[in-house]
Amino acid sequence: MTYTEIFEHLHENPELSFEEFETTAYITAILQSEGIEILPLPLKTGLVARVKGALPGKKIAFRADIDALPLEEQTNLPYKSKKSGKMHACGHDIHITTGIETARLLQKKRDELRGEVLFVFQPAEEAGDGAFEILNTGALNGIEAIFSLHASPLLEVGEIGIKEGAITAAVDLLKIKIIGTGCHGAQPQDGRDPIAASAAIISALQSIVARNVSPFRQAVVSITHIEGGSNWNVIPSEVLLEGTVRTTDKATRDLVNTRLKKIVEDVASAYDECAEVEINAGPPATNNDASLADYAWRTAESCKLTPVRPEVTMVGEDFAHYQEQFPGIMVWLGVGKTAALHNPAFTAQPKAIEVGAAYFTELILRYGSES
Repeated sequence: MTYTEIFEHLHENPELSFEEFETTAYITAILQSEGIEILPLPLKTGLVARVKGALPGKKIAFRADIDALPLEEQTNLPYKSKKSGKMHACGHDIHITTGIETARLLQKKRDELRGEVLFVFQPAEEAGDGAFEILNTGALNGIEAIFSLHASPLLEVGEIGIKEGAITAAVDLLKIKIIGTGCHGAQPQDGRDPIAASAAIISALQSIVARNVSPFRQAVVSITHIEGGSNWNVIPSEVLLEGTVRTTDKATRDLVNTRLKKIVEDVASAYDECAEVEINAGPPATNNDASLADYAWRTAESCKLTPVRPEVTMVGEDFAHYQEQFPGIMVWLGVGKTAALHNPAFTAQPKAIEVGAAYFTELILRYGSES
């Protein structure tokens, strides 16, 4: 089965987070047909496979995420999604197929391979916590490095985005409840208007990045959901605000969240109201190991690819959870310039899979051979 056939099948049959049963079975069957070992782990979805080299050496890992997004695909691809409201709009089908093809190439080159490579096909990256499903099994204990990729619609096929430090941001989810006193809209003096307080809070929150965060740091504060009131002539008693904070280092993350909580509470108090602030921490910022980034760059050059230094994106990526425990690097794999990630018109050129698999095969062989 060719990598193009695998990719098209995966694109046609996307599954959402923690529902990747068919995807898991499909990956398992392909790898087992190549004689690749599947580790017996207590996973409902996702898997870890192992390719063992003929020579002693390092234990390293490659991670690919396998879930799709709840989007209705809007492309004209002949292999567009067959599942209504589900789509591989983040390139995870590219990630899976690159992982499968890399495993197949290394299986054929076991005589050259030192040590062993664990291929992680991880569920539920889009849910933000799928990495823990793998980490909690202990399968990765003792690895010396972990590699990963993310499809990039900002890069052409043959370009590899490589950067030390953060390439994606920490993700925090906000839930703010403003509690006032409801009353008739014609008699606002009889109540405490949470809508007016919410408007002031939303405006005040924009001062955090502008006036508290160094211009040499990166941060985003966005309120994305406002809910309050049920009738045109009634001032409600509560308003709900939801949103997100994105930062690229721990100090800035702590600063923004501290300032956010104080601003919300103080502004609400100024309006004689109460505020409840809930900040739920998602994945931290990625943190690409500097030595691995340098190594990845040199390997890209040796493979006649074009390494580029990308800007940090403020989207999140739970690969950061692996990097909290092991040295690791995620690179951007160019898939051709197209619609943005998480856009229903996103597409990827399958040729990127061949480029990515050849690159990671060389990366792993060279890394395993270094003392």
